[in-house]
Amino acid sequence: MYLMLGISLLLTFSYKLVEMCLRITPISKIGKYTVFVWALFILIDVPFFNDNYIFKMPIQYEQALPIFGFLILVYIVSSRFSGYNPIGKYNIVNFIITYPIVEEIIFRGLILPNLEQVFVSSENIQILYMPVTTPVIVSAILFAICHLQYYKLSAQSIRFIINAFLGGILLGAITVMTQSILFALILHIVFNSFSVIFAKRMSENAVRNS
Repeated sequence: MYLMLGISLLLTFSYKLVEMCLRITPISKIGKYTVFVWALFILIDVPFFNDNYIFKMPIQYEQALPIFGFLILVYIVSSRFSGYNPIGKYNIVNFIITYPIVEEIIFRGLILPNLEQVFVSSENIQILYMPVTTPVIVSAILFAICHLQYYKLSAQSIRFIINAFLGGILLGAITVMTQSILFALILHIVFNSFSVIFAKRMSENAVRNS
């Protein structure tokens, strides 16, 4: 049990661990590309996890598809108020593609099934007919606090943490329902993509009105 929880915590803060390791090595100059080293590190680790949701195709997809469609609308609307605004093409591409892929592999692909071996995976409540189990809740908490790796503690980062927790509940629930990260990954990319679109529009409107 403690081993599983320890592994989950290491995965949660794996970005910061990789970043710290790069700082003390001769290759510290590639710090700008920490996200790619992190991604490679996670991909190397995947084969060591026997139980994961990464490469599985969704089950119960006929029941899940209407929920997935509704969640896309929810994520598009909520992204308008996300507060995310990555600057520069490099950061935008990572925000839309790299981070969602790596984070879904970690939190819904590896940590969630890992926690199902620790906690009794009984259904606590349902959201949109999706099961919200103890592993879903715990993985959502870890997903939320992992954002402290990227941002300093502030009112803005607390907002990110709350959004990540709520989003993590939905992403975890649909992953448990379908036994696959596919829908969660698409939803994550949709949310981040529209966050960038809305942030850009707001910036353009602010320039026009100034």
